[in-house]
Amino acid sequence: MGSFTGSSKGLPDQPVRTVDPEVERLAHMVVDGLIARLALEPAVPATSLLDNLAGQLEQAAALRRLGVVRRTPSQQQPSSAPTPDATLTRGPAHR
Repeated sequence: MGSFTGSSKGLPDQPVRTVDPEVERLAHMVVDGLIARLALEPAVPATSLLDNLAGQLEQAAALRRLGVVRRTPSQQQPSSAPTPDATLTRGPAHR
């Protein structure tokens, strides 16, 4: 392993960094407020979130197998009022 053999120069004195007390107080208020808000929300176990995601992916795969595609608002005809189910239609291969 090599060693440093150059001349050692001392670094100039650096000013000590200080934080404005008002900024520090506000930062603590924000963090404490976020912690309080998060503590009020019900905790959802990660496994429940993963199960929910798995269910949504299975549903999406089933809809894709059936050829169901989601229409964007620009694809809908302006003369017809959209019904609640009008956003899901069968794709061109299944008509």
